[in-house]
Amino acid sequence: MGMYPEYKEIPAALLARLLEHPDDEEWVDGLLFETGGSDSTTAPGWSAAASRSTLTDEELRARFTWPHLTFSAAQRRRLGVLDLGKYPDPDWFSHFLFAADTPERIDLTGVLSDDWDERTAAWATIVEVPVDVAHHSAYREGDIEYGFHTNVPCYGIGEFRTAEVLASVWDKIERVLAAYPELADRIIEQFEVQIRYYYGCVARGSVDLSACW
Repeated sequence: MGMYPEYKEIPAALLARLLEHPDDEEWVDGLLFETGGSDSTTAPGWSAAASRSTLTDEELRARFTWPHLTFSAAQRRRLGVLDLGKYPDPDWFSHFLFAADTPERIDLTGVLSDDWDERTAAWATIVEVPVDVAHHSAYREGDIEYGFHTNVPCYGIGEFRTAEVLASVWDKIERVLAAYPELADRIIEQFEVQIRYYYGCVARGSVDLSACW
């Protein structure tokens, strides 16, 4: 069985409740996962509280105003998951974000290529240091930081990102789009999964967890 990290968007209020008892596995599991089922080898699904926004349809419509992508009512309400295999975000997406903070223009041709080898080569050479996205641990004991305790069969829920951190990622996306207007359509096409995820988090005011299955 492989290890597959993913980001899971949850409401900020739910994170606040999780942080009340991050080392209590019954508390954590009760908030995050569906109850019931006796198959200990299969993780239960995410709970309704971790899957759907509590904002009204009117509030969601007012928040989802970005003109470059459309969102159905169900997409506006559904909290996102970035499940892209072994990496929550592709390496070249992190390097794409680097273009937001460089004074000189970067050649994004390789990063936006449909060819896997070209993308891999591009992210290896476009920048030496990848973008650092801050993660936070649930609690610490001495010098050791811990995530959330859970009895669900997975490798763990190690870290979380705040609404401010997710907003900072979205800000980088917007700045790259503004700096490369001639590539905007291609950027949105190539990174639609990531853009939908981060925009959805920001529009709903969400946080997210880093889980590993």
